[in-house]
Amino acid sequence: MAETKVAQEIGEAYAHLKTVLLAKGCRITAEHQPTSVEVMQGSLWGIMPKTAKKIVVFQLSAAEKGMRIASTSKLSSGYMKFAVAGCVFAVALAVLCVWISLDLAAFAASQSHSVWSWLAEAGGYVDVQGAVLLSGLTQTFAVFLTIMLVLETCILLLAKLKVDSFAEEVLRDSSLA
Repeated sequence: MAETKVAQEIGEAYAHLKTVLLAKGCRITAEHQPTSVEVMQGSLWGIMPKTAKKIVVFQLSAAEKGMRIASTSKLSSGYMKFAVAGCVFAVALAVLCVWISLDLAAFAASQSHSVWSWLAEAGGYVDVQGAVLLSGLTQTFAVFLTIMLVLETCILLLAKLKVDSFAEEVLRDSSLA
């Protein structure tokens, strides 16, 4: 939650806030003039707290010598679903790659047919070098996916922890002072 106090009347403070929000590319989703405005800001592809898709609600209320503007922010459900789906897909693909890698390594060692051994066979010919190569390749891909999963989790946590950064920036904007 971010907040500030301004030395303006409620109508003037509301107009300035709305102008700043529109200038920053926000899409107004609801407004109760002149006491609150709800905006959608950011993108599904945003990876920083300021660029992640979020819903921000600004509330205006009377305060000593002016107006108090408070905001609450939350990541949009679409952003959260997209991030979680990406993580689930990465986990599933990483597990599949580990399984293929282990299966092909066992096939290369024993040369007895297994679930994924068909990947290293060509016309009845067993390609042990191909099995070893594919095993290493899928293992590398599994490591890559795991690193990406950790990064995606860090990005999601950072966006969640710093979701108010955009609202703080708007409230610091000199046109509201």
